[in-house]
Amino acid sequence: MKKYVLVGTGWRGTMAYLEPMVKEYSDCADLLAVCDPNESRATYVTEYIGKKGLPVYTDFDKMLEEQKPDVVIVTTRDYAHERYIIKALEFGCDVISEKPLTTTAEMAARIIETEKRTGHKVTVTFNCRFMPYFAKLKELVMSGAIG
Repeated sequence: MKKYVLVGTGWRGTMAYLEPMVKEYSDCADLLAVCDPNESRATYVTEYIGKKGLPVYTDFDKMLEEQKPDVVIVTTRDYAHERYIIKALEFGCDVISEKPLTTTAEMAARIIETEKRTGHKVTVTFNCRFMPYFAKLKELVMSGAIG
C-alpha cells in the first residue's frame, strides 16, 4: 500500500482527494498527514473527513522528513505548485498535482528537469470533471436539455 501526504487543504484538496481516499480507497491508499499554512483549516479538514488526530503540518519539509511518504499530492494555489513538486521529487517521492502544473513555462521546465534528474514521476490531474455536479452538467449539455 502506498503512503500519501497532501499539501493544500482547500476545497479541491479536501473533496477531490482527501475525502475519497478516506471513504473509498483506504484499502489501497494510506493517508499519513496533511500540510497547509492555515493550521486551523487543516485541522478542521482532518475532522471533516473522519480522520481526527491525523498529523497536521504547516512545515512541508518537516512533514516529508517525519512521514516519509511515497507520494505527495499537491493542491495548493497554482503559483506554489513548483516549490512543493520539486521538493517532493528531490526528497524521493512521486507527485500528483492538480492542474495546472504551474503558472510559467520556466517553472514547468524546472519541474520537468527535476523529474528527469530524480527519476520520480509527476502526474497532473483534473478531478473536477469527475465530480458528480460537473458530470451531471456535462450530461445535461450533451443531451441538449441545457446549453
